[in-house]
Amino acid sequence: MNLESRLLDGKPAGYCSSSEGEEDDFKVVNDEDEHQANVMRRMGPSSSTGAKGVLNEFKAFQEQTKLAYESRNQKLIEQARKGMMVGTKEEREKVQRNDEEDEDFEMTLEGLKAKRLREMRKIAANRVIEMTDKNQYSDAVSGSSAYLLCVLIYEPDSDECEYLTRILKILAADYPKTKFVRATSTLLGMSLAFKTSGVPCLQFYLNENLIGNFVKVSSILGNDYDCKKLLQLLRSNHIDLLSGGYATDSEIESDDD
Repeated sequence: MNLESRLLDGKPAGYCSSSEGEEDDFKVVNDEDEHQANVMRRMGPSSSTGAKGVLNEFKAFQEQTKLAYESRNQKLIEQARKGMMVGTKEEREKVQRNDEEDEDFEMTLEGLKAKRLREMRKIAANRVIEMTDKNQYSDAVSGSSAYLLCVLIYEPDSDECEYLTRILKILAADYPKTKFVRATSTLLGMSLAFKTSGVPCLQFYLNENLIGNFVKVSSILGNDYDCKKLLQLLRSNHIDLLSGGYATDSEIESDDD
């Protein structure tokens, strides 16, 4: 039988009734249950008499003990999070580094999400013009006296071609001085061998002259290239999308510096 059961159902334990002419204060008496006696001592003097009064104070004591326990646990958790409970200096520094790495990771994730959102908006703008006949293509090349023309020769249903198309859509939004178009290899009358091994192909025209020809771009840059790598390839070949023109050796050297 626990203490609460004894207080409710058993004989009065640890208190003397004021009706018997004794003092109204709570008193600890000899009892066979030493644990109960110890608890009563910790509870201290009682301001109430009777079984209900003792029980109320016992419940209050239980609540205080619970709150103290929870408060201590919360402090321990906070200390652990800050690395205050780690024994050695090296371990504390490791905890701190891990926290910093977690923050950097979260910032990196947010940065990647923001970058991805910007790219999706540029792709949605779709400033890459689709050529539907050879005359359009000829007119675009003839008009390259007024702008730098980028032509993507592609094959439908090709993952590599679709990937490069996505890259060009992003670049087209960033470099308005360069005109971006694409045409199927069939439209331009390319051979079966070119359709199989030459696409995706990038061509650049300026003043109606072919100044850049990159056959099978993925074989040059690999399968995991991005906008930055493509720009570096073009820049190293004197093609400047920003100005929509031809970059001189001195301009390229200044970029390297």
